[in-house]
Amino acid sequence: MNHIRPVFLLACLLAGWPVFSAEVETLDHRIPPGYEPVEAEDELGLWMEMREYEQALKQSALLVRDPDLNDYLQEIVCRVAAAYCKDFRVYLIRNPDFNASMTATGMMQVWTGLIVRANSTDEIAAVIGHEISHYTLLHSLATLRALKKKLATGTFVDIALILATGYGTGLGQTMAALSVMSFSREQETEADLLGVRLLAEAAYDPHASYGIWQKIIAEEEAAEVKREKPGAFGKTHPDAKLRAAYLKELVTARYGPPDVEAVADQRLLSVLNNNYMLLMEDQLDTNRYGRTKELLERHAALGVEPSLVRYFYGEMFRQRGKEGDRDLAKSAYLHSVELGKAPAKAYSNLGYLYLKEGDTESARTYFAKYLDIDPDASDRDMIEFYLED
Repeated sequence: MNHIRPVFLLACLLAGWPVFSAEVETLDHRIPPGYEPVEAEDELGLWMEMREYEQALKQSALLVRDPDLNDYLQEIVCRVAAAYCKDFRVYLIRNPDFNASMTATGMMQVWTGLIVRANSTDEIAAVIGHEISHYTLLHSLATLRALKKKLATGTFVDIALILATGYGTGLGQTMAALSVMSFSREQETEADLLGVRLLAEAAYDPHASYGIWQKIIAEEEAAEVKREKPGAFGKTHPDAKLRAAYLKELVTARYGPPDVEAVADQRLLSVLNNNYMLLMEDQLDTNRYGRTKELLERHAALGVEPSLVRYFYGEMFRQRGKEGDRDLAKSAYLHSVELGKAPAKAYSNLGYLYLKEGDTESARTYFAKYLDIDPDASDRDMIEFYLED
């Protein structure tokens, strides 16, 4: 960290970011590949609870089982983890928010919202490298022991629940957990630093470590309704702007400036195109239209199939329902149809929009086309009713 400017270090201190000495440059794994606890009672108990949690997760309806998506993530994990690859089980969870997590047992959860927000496989690898670092640095065990000192009256299950989900079963447990927030910030910074090194060693772009945070910041700034101030648990993670700036300084000092001639990530594009309906339908259901618009603009620039992007513009305007949005939705659906690879729903939604305008001729045309494309549509009876009316 000797390369980091003194003024920037002062800003970190004032903002509450932990600043470490130069020895952090040698930060390394604290456990070997294939690690399992053998003696410590608290660690054995933690592993038992997390294994039970994992068994329940395997039955979750939110688990995405698509082989293309799962193979993609597994490839990234093994490349970043290197010798630790066999220690991890990766679970893709259907959740539109940006998140990933790791347990002490090597169970990694990745939310679909991470894939939607990444501009490259490198950025997904950056988040995964961060989570792998939490694992190899034994952060879960350290957090457990810190919490146990605060939760003298809490059961072990209460503690394990906090570690797995971030929430306790009672106010006392929750408030005690919050008192170790500064410790959690230190863990986050350690995982950032080791994660950057893992990223570079795996031949991913280390600049992606701050690039993904810059996109989260841009999405937040694009929000139509600004998010409420972070809750107490949100404060355990460093401020995104400071985090992005700190990592940019560190990565540029170690690895030089970013490559401005980076080519399109065809693997990520393929994953997005093949699963775009699943990924973006969930995002749309959040009703966070400013953020959704920011993502659609990004996907268009990235090269995602234009007819899919335009379809979701139509969906966004239709669901938002502001003045003028009906015309914007119709225009987006028509553009999607003209591009030639529109989802079947683009035609049925056009049918409904024209029906509301009293243009029954156009409505019939698009309803009929919809049923031609999707003869087994779940709303076929309703569409046929309109066609016969």
